[in-house]
Amino acid sequence: MRIEIKDFQHKRILSAEVDLDDPPSLVRPVDGGDREVYLHWDQAIDDERHLRRCPVCGCGELFVRKDFPQVTGLLIVVLAAVIALVLFGARQQVWAFTVLGMVALIDTAIFVFAGRCLVCYRCRSEYRDLPIRADHPGWELATGEKYRSK
Repeated sequence: MRIEIKDFQHKRILSAEVDLDDPPSLVRPVDGGDREVYLHWDQAIDDERHLRRCPVCGCGELFVRKDFPQVTGLLIVVLAAVIALVLFGARQQVWAFTVLGMVALIDTAIFVFAGRCLVCYRCRSEYRDLPIRADHPGWELATGEKYRSK
């Protein structure tokens, strides 16, 4: 499992590789930095090796999201919209709809092929390359608001 550990201000502290068969209580960065973080694995992993709580901060509420940078997706959509508007303005409707169709295909491919990761609501640490329950919930606004003010 790969962990991207963040602090309570959601700033990246370090990235680490962890073996779920023998989870360490102390992790160091993959890049060899000198920062260390203690992890609390008590009740974090269930019998089926699914992560149930954040070992960084202890929060029991995690959500699933696609493992794709949101800013990249937004930039693709905005760029396509600008190109389509320019083409519509130049009365090139066929090309404008072609651009929009291509972006829809790219979006579908990203949705189908992008992996999933778990994210902690409280500290926003991200967990990749681990088994995730099929029924694990995605982002919920009410839960996100509960941790936003803390």
